[in-house]
Amino acid sequence: MIQTSTQINPREYALIQEGNQATSAISIKQRFNGKNYLDTHVEVLTAGLTIPTPKQFLTQLRNVNQALENKLPLYNANGELIEGQELQDYANTLNHDCWVWLNASFKKGKGYLGLDLVTITGLENGKPVYQREPLQECLSEECYADLDSINSQGLPTQKSPIQKYESGKSIYLWHPRQDSASRFNASPGNADLYCSRVPLYSDSRLGVRHVREAHVKNENF
Repeated sequence: MIQTSTQINPREYALIQEGNQATSAISIKQRFNGKNYLDTHVEVLTAGLTIPTPKQFLTQLRNVNQALENKLPLYNANGELIEGQELQDYANTLNHDCWVWLNASFKKGKGYLGLDLVTITGLENGKPVYQREPLQECLSEECYADLDSINSQGLPTQKSPIQKYESGKSIYLWHPRQDSASRFNASPGNADLYCSRVPLYSDSRLGVRHVREAHVKNENF
């Protein structure tokens, strides 16, 4: 069960599981639509939530699809299995109807491609607090990427063996570019990880599957 200082409905969150550990949970439903990258962060953080990093989001994307194939159990934040039609509906939206900001932008720096990866970690006097780290080596071309190859920053490092979309196995990567922000877009027939989008862009369909960071205790996994 997930324990937080803010009241939530734990059945509306899925644990982000890495092996037998989970220290955060992600909203099953999309919210906070209609704002640009920075304004969305401010709204989400003001609500006591966070926007998932590429690592958190893509880990969950893989988890949900593996659960759909009965390769691992998937739990909600109450420690209950997500299964049956609920799991099918969750997977369908992630794979085919999802358009969300992710917590990563790219600035000129000392890492791969001459870039730093920048995340927003909180608010101070209503303004975002930034954390920078050198960008790790990742794919630097537009192609279908292998989801099993994501590095610790959540960016794919290897091409998919088959250059076409396979739910939970591949994703089309638009590689990092300076002064860009990241988002995920899934529609029928394709899914894209954009590391090349304009942060000032907004759209009524573009929102967040927000994250609740917390201490998680679940004796079932």
